[in-house]
Amino acid sequence: MVDEKEVLTRIASVSAAQLRIWVSEEWVRPARGEAGLAFNEADVARVRLVSMLHNELEVSGEAIPIILSLIDQLHDLREQMRIVSEAIEAQPEEIRSRLLAAARKSQ
Repeated sequence: MVDEKEVLTRIASVSAAQLRIWVSEEWVRPARGEAGLAFNEADVARVRLVSMLHNELEVSGEAIPIILSLIDQLHDLREQMRIVSEAIEAQPEEIRSRLLAAARKSQ
């Protein structure tokens, strides 16, 4: 976990004011502790993404939450697919073969 100052050091294209706005808009959701905001590596990556969208690509403030929501949905779906894949891999070969055949039929 890193503090706000460290995030701003790592991502020079972001101002303290921008970061605070993005946190208040909940585009970035760091933990809040006694010492202030605490950003994990996923939070830092999200700040980089928002910075790129806002500062480099000039995406409007109205569009950014939509983009972030879609990315979050993709991330969640990817995690669900990983869980399903692990569950399928844990099944006997016969069941895996049936599932594969059923999946091919639905394509």
